[in-house]
Amino acid sequence: MAVAQIQIQIQYLLDRTAITDTIVGAANAFDTQDWDRLRGFLADELRTDYSDFRGEAPSSVSADAYVEARRNGLRGLKTLHISTNHQIEIDGDRVRCRSAYRIYRVDPARAQGENRLDTAGHYEHDLVRAAPGWRICGIKQTVVLREGASEVHGAFR
Repeated sequence: MAVAQIQIQIQYLLDRTAITDTIVGAANAFDTQDWDRLRGFLADELRTDYSDFRGEAPSSVSADAYVEARRNGLRGLKTLHISTNHQIEIDGDRVRCRSAYRIYRVDPARAQGENRLDTAGHYEHDLVRAAPGWRICGIKQTVVLREGASEVHGAFR
C-alpha cells in the first residue's frame, strides 16, 4: 500500500473520530446545559428540521438563536441524550452523519408520572469542516418513539 493511500485512510479515521466527538459533545452539552460549549459545536448558521417532533416547518437559524431556544426549552429539566450508530459520509469538507438517539427529559418540579418526555429515533446531522475540526450546520430529527407528557419540553408549554 502506498504512503499516500495510508495517509488518506488515517485522515479518514481522524475525521470520523472528530465528527463523532462533535455530535456526542453537542449531546453532552445539552445534558450539562453548557450552552457556550454547545455553541462551539455549531456553525454560525444552521438548517433545522424538527417537524416530526414539534410540527414546525424546517428553517434556517443563527447558532446563537438556536442555543437560546434550547436554553429556554430545557430550562429546569434534567436530560440524558444518547447518541449511537453513527453512519458517516464524508465528501470533502462536508459531512452527513446519520445516527440513532434516545432522549430522556425529566422535570423535577412536576408530579411523578407527569414529569417525563422520552423520545427515540434518528438524527441527520450535516457538518462542515472548520478551524479547528467540524461544526454542525444542519439537524433533522425523526421521531420513532414518543412517550410521556409533551408539556415537559418548553417548546410545548
